[in-house]
Amino acid sequence: MSASNKKQQRKAAQAEGLTQKQKLELSQAQAAKRQKTVYTVIGVVCAVAAAGLLIWNGVNSFQAKGRLNDIAATVGDETYTVSDLQYYYGGIRNYYNQLAAYIGFDPNQPDGAQWYNEAEGQTYADFFRDSALSSLEQTAALCAAAKADKFTLSEEGQKSIDDQLAQIDIIRAAYGMSRKAYFSSQYGITEEVFVRNLTNDTLANEYSTQHKDSLTYDEAALDEYYTDHSDILDSYDYRTFFISGAAPTTDADGNTVTPTDEDKAAAMEAAKQNAEAAVAAIEAAENKEAAFAAEAPKYVSESTRESYAADPDHSLSTGVMGNTLSQNGGAYASWLMDSARKSGDVTAIESVENGYFVVMFLDRYLDKSNSVNIRHILIMADTSDSTETDANSSPIPTQAALDAAKAEAETLLAQWESGDKTAESFGALAQEHSDDPGSKDNGGLYTRVPQGQMFEGFDQWIFDPAREPGDTGLVENPQSGQYGWHVIYFEDTDGYWEKVATDAKQNTEQSEWLEEIYATVEAVAADGMQYVGSPNTAVASTPAPSESPAESQEPAESQPAE
Repeated sequence: MSASNKKQQRKAAQAEGLTQKQKLELSQAQAAKRQKTVYTVIGVVCAVAAAGLLIWNGVNSFQAKGRLNDIAATVGDETYTVSDLQYYYGGIRNYYNQLAAYIGFDPNQPDGAQWYNEAEGQTYADFFRDSALSSLEQTAALCAAAKADKFTLSEEGQKSIDDQLAQIDIIRAAYGMSRKAYFSSQYGITEEVFVRNLTNDTLANEYSTQHKDSLTYDEAALDEYYTDHSDILDSYDYRTFFISGAAPTTDADGNTVTPTDEDKAAAMEAAKQNAEAAVAAIEAAENKEAAFAAEAPKYVSESTRESYAADPDHSLSTGVMGNTLSQNGGAYASWLMDSARKSGDVTAIESVENGYFVVMFLDRYLDKSNSVNIRHILIMADTSDSTETDANSSPIPTQAALDAAKAEAETLLAQWESGDKTAESFGALAQEHSDDPGSKDNGGLYTRVPQGQMFEGFDQWIFDPAREPGDTGLVENPQSGQYGWHVIYFEDTDGYWEKVATDAKQNTEQSEWLEEIYATVEAVAADGMQYVGSPNTAVASTPAPSESPAESQEPAESQPAE
C-alpha cells in the first residue's frame, strides 16, 4: 500500500531538480556517509544477507592465500577471523552500493582507490573495515546483554534465518552451484561462518527491538515531550515557490557551455533580485495569498509554470508536521518554525540548490486529528495469464484473476467470522495468507495510520465516521503492482501526533540504551584485519594524493600482502 497523492497534503517545496523523495534519500545518504559509527548496521547486514546479492566476484582468492582463518579482531576474550569480518564488510559495502548514486561511491572501482575522506586519508576500504569492526562490536555487545538477560532467539527469528537460506538456495540453484561453492565465490566465507554471524545478528536485532517496543509512555509523558519539542510536533500551513539561480549551460545557439564563476554569481544575483521583487509585490497586495499565487508563475521554471498558473493552490502546503518539514523543508524550515512567525509573513531565502525560495507563513497548530490502528490481509491477483501492462510496466491481471482474488478474500473473511472473531485470530490469518510483506509477519497490523496515507478506497473505508472497533470489510486495490483485494479489520482510533512523539522519544531513549550496551565491550583490530575486503582492496590500495576518486582514470590495485 502506498500513500495517496492528495494535493492538500504536499509536504515539500516545488523546487527544480531533485524530487522531494530524492532529496530525502540524498540527505539520508549524506548523513549516513558522515556517520563515523554505524549504530544500526545490524539491520543493514541482515538485509544484505537476506537479499543473497552478489557482493563481489573472486573473493575466494583469499582462501587460496590461506588468510580467512587469520585473527582479524578480538572482542574481550573472543577472537574473530577474517571470515567473520568479511561478513560485515560485505554487508556494509553492499548497503553503500545501493546508495552509490547519491554518495559518489563507485562499486565497480576498487574500494581502496576511492576516497571516503581524503582530508583524513581514509579510503572506502578503510571506512568499510572500520564500520565492519564497529558492527561486530555492537553485535557482540548486544548478544552478551541478551545472554545475561536470558533472552533467546525466537521461533520467528529462526524462521527468518531459514527463509534467507532458502532464498539463497534459489539463487545458487539458478547458477548450478552448491552452497559451499556459492558462499565461497560470492561471500568469500563458508556457510558455517555465514550462518553463525547471521544468527548473532538476528538475535541482537531481536533483543534491541524488544527493548524499544517495551518503551511506552502515558499521556502526561507525551504532553511533557510536546512542551519541549513543539517545533517538530506542530503542523504548518504555508506557500512556497522556487526561483532557480542556476547559470545557463547552453548559449543562444543551443550549444553546450560551461558556466564560469562569474556566470554562476550573476545567475544567483538575478534570482535574488527576482525573489525580492516577488516578496515586495506580495507584501504590497491587499490579498497576500492571491498575490502569492499570481507571482509564482512569473518566476518558476518553464516546466512548472503551467501548473502554477492553472492552479492557485499549487504553491500551497497544509498540515505539514514539523518533523517532516525539518527533513524536506530545506532552507526555509527554520524560518517557518520561528516562534515569532505571524500569518502573512513572507520572505526570500537562499537555497543550497542554486536559487531562492519565496515563502509565506500561514498557520501553525497542534493537529489533534485521529489516526487509526488496523489489520489487513492483501490477496494479490495472479498475473501469470496477463497480456497487458500498465504505465509502470506492471502486468494487469485479468478480470477472472481479480474475481478469484476477491473470492479468496471473501473465504478468509468468512473463515474468521466463523471463529472467535478477535484481532488475534485475524492476525493469524494475515500471517498465513497476506501478500503484504510489510505487515504479514506482524499479523497484518498497521498502527497510528494518518488520514491520506493509504490509497483512496482503503483510506475512505478506515476513516469512515461510522467505523467502529471490530468492523471488517473488503476493499479492492487498484494500484500498480498490487492489484487485488484487501480484507480489513478495524481496531481503534489513535492520535497521530502522539505516534510521532512516541517514536521520537523511543528513538532517543533507545539510542541512549544502545550506547550504554556498546560501551560494555571493545573490538580491537588484529593483524588479519588488513586482509578483510574485496580482493582488489588492500591496505596499500589508495588513490594518489593529487587526484580525487572521480578523477582517477586508472585506480591503483594491489594484492593483499603475503
